[in-house]
Amino acid sequence: MFRIGYILWTSLSLVWCAFGLLASWPRYGPEHEFPLFQDIVTVMLFLPSVSMFCYSLLLQAVSRLTAAWWKPQPWVLPLVWCALVSCLLLFLLDHWNIPARPLLILLLSVPGLLHYWISAMLRILSSVPKTHSDLQDEDHKFL
Repeated sequence: MFRIGYILWTSLSLVWCAFGLLASWPRYGPEHEFPLFQDIVTVMLFLPSVSMFCYSLLLQAVSRLTAAWWKPQPWVLPLVWCALVSCLLLFLLDHWNIPARPLLILLLSVPGLLHYWISAMLRILSSVPKTHSDLQDEDHKFL
């Protein structure tokens, strides 16, 4: 049940993110002083898509790729990833001359990290064995 929910959640997130980034990429001229919040489509579709892509989907991919050779504490990789993405966004937004950069990065990180937390919980719930006799998995020895 949770495995199907996790697969459906991740698939819909990828589709939403791809659609949000490709269909609603903001195209503004130099006369707009602060263009990101002037358009409702940008606020409702583009910014959450950027947040999900940068702070959740890429983090999930990196955690899956590094899981084979690096097993840090559960909070280390999201913390390092958020710091790296925030620095990258701070650098990119500085070149676009957007004011209130730290506030914008904080607002972007909250929905992305919430999406990551929900995805991680669904992934954990989908990997728990259904019965106590099915304990071949090394992660579930505590049951």
